[in-house]
Amino acid sequence: MKVTVNSNIGKRRSSNQDYADVFENQFGQHLFVLCDGVGGNKAGDVASEMATRFLGDRFKEINDALNGETTEAWLYQNIDAVNSHIFEESLKRPEWSGMSTTLVVTVILEEQVWIGYVGDSRAYRYNQDDLIQLTEDHSLVNILIQSGEITKQEGDVHPQRNVVTQSIGGTPDVSPDFLVINKDQIDVLMLCSDGLTNMVSRDQLLDYFNNYQDLDTLGQDLINAANEAGGSDNITLILSEQLQTQQGGDE
Repeated sequence: MKVTVNSNIGKRRSSNQDYADVFENQFGQHLFVLCDGVGGNKAGDVASEMATRFLGDRFKEINDALNGETTEAWLYQNIDAVNSHIFEESLKRPEWSGMSTTLVVTVILEEQVWIGYVGDSRAYRYNQDDLIQLTEDHSLVNILIQSGEITKQEGDVHPQRNVVTQSIGGTPDVSPDFLVINKDQIDVLMLCSDGLTNMVSRDQLLDYFNNYQDLDTLGQDLINAANEAGGSDNITLILSEQLQTQQGGDE
């Protein structure tokens, strides 16, 4: 399995409030975590790094290998725990008041990829020359699109497209969504913050994937594309391929 993590401040932000990392437990299983701090100058960078490290530490400490029957429960339990942790930490210092973060997290098993998410950071799979969004944004604009009040095209330029309906640490309770997909349906897996998808259209993303030679170059090309389009936000992504080579007794 090959994994790359790319992050860039963009052209208009004074700090990078995204955070992403990859973790491995003692059973050779992998966890990808990507967070995008919410709240502007209200310690979004603190929330995103804190959430990422919290989940990574929990993952590295597990006593039993995760499998298809236990992974969703582990994700639910630990997303709930990290939400409570960030919320409680936000009450301890005035400068942290109101801090929160989006979250998209994946657990890589032997045959499956499990995904949990809160907010509008996304997961995509590239397979057979097609790029498919796996997650559904927890956002005001997505609610308007789903209700038919606006079109997808209108949502792409809506002035409130960055408003999320839930985030990690924003409230005492959180309702994550989960999905599972077989590895044989994934050539490349991408987790990304909205600093990429707000700047680069799905068709443009697909063109990059259809022509990529290696993950390192693809990651940098996507960062460059977002910045060339305006770079209005931080841009962060995790890319992974050759998932079928993952070894371990986790299924």
